[in-house]
Amino acid sequence: MNETAVRDSTTRADPPRIVCARYDVLRALADASGVEQITLWAIPNKRYQVSFRIKNHAQEWYLATLRNKSKPRAFVNLGAAAHIAYGLAHAPIMIVNMSKALQK
Repeated sequence: MNETAVRDSTTRADPPRIVCARYDVLRALADASGVEQITLWAIPNKRYQVSFRIKNHAQEWYLATLRNKSKPRAFVNLGAAAHIAYGLAHAPIMIVNMSKALQK
């Protein structure tokens, strides 16, 4: 009997794909579609990343670095990350997710 593998969440979990875009691309996308929420993520080594939930898009969009457009930008200062995020798109919800931060 021949069995074929069906790709769904129960048989195989695909790693989440990170979608990154430069500042100017995200700004144009935010102006055109609108932003539902902004999330500031705490990552190791006291750094922060910014993601946007664009209306009518399933994935999170991360702000990319200038040199490597496929890698999310890491901010050293939480205030700077929030300032850049809010300047890029005015969202009704801004979430600061500190759950990924390392415990002291």
